[in-house]
Amino acid sequence: MKTLSQLEEFASRFVLAPFRERFVHEALKKPGKLHERVCHRIEEIFPTRYRNGQLPFKSGDLVFPIIGTSHDCEGEVDWDSVSDREGTGYGFLVASADLLHFYAETESGLGFPYRTYSDYP
Repeated sequence: MKTLSQLEEFASRFVLAPFRERFVHEALKKPGKLHERVCHRIEEIFPTRYRNGQLPFKSGDLVFPIIGTSHDCEGEVDWDSVSDREGTGYGFLVASADLLHFYAETESGLGFPYRTYSDYP
């Protein structure tokens, strides 16, 4: 299954080692649970060096939506088809189609803005 191998590759590259297997499991079997983690406990998923990262995608880029979009784990789509999620404070996680970059936003709430995580400084 392509999605499984994509998720495993992404996890091995970016996700904290103790959480890698759980990340793949939740992405495939419990996407609501993973979405909740991205929104409220993202530090369980990614190292702090990715905190406050910038958006690495631009119009026309192919991306692999993992959580928080209408295309989660379906394969590659154009960034334009999911870019409406950026800056909304609803929480999402998207990787580049080649799995070399990622961008995540936590959920925002009353009195606090969303936080970003990315490998792009």
